[in-house]
Amino acid sequence: MRATTYVWPILPGKQEAWRRYCQVLVGRFSREYAESRRQLGIKREQIWLAQTLHSDLAIVYLEAQHPEDLLVQLDASDLPFDRWLRKQLLELHGLNLAQPRLYPVSELILAWQAP
Repeated sequence: MRATTYVWPILPGKQEAWRRYCQVLVGRFSREYAESRRQLGIKREQIWLAQTLHSDLAIVYLEAQHPEDLLVQLDASDLPFDRWLRKQLLELHGLNLAQPRLYPVSELILAWQAP
């Protein structure tokens, strides 16, 4: 299993809508969300909110066999939930998965682990 982290800005004025979106993922859409994760091969996902002086950021940590392919797979998915999810990513983050490389890519620079 490999991991990746995405840091996406939350568009101005969208923090409360983003919080509701996160609640809906594990509430009303919990089954669809779990099926989407299974289809994408995601084994673990954690999402944080980071608030800075200039913006709010969503920090998304994912573990999967091929994390480098997740956004491309999500963009290609025909699952109704994934179509809804892509719309949410566009509305809350300005993230258009159909335009590759216009979204931020993370690079692991340092990792430390206790011996």
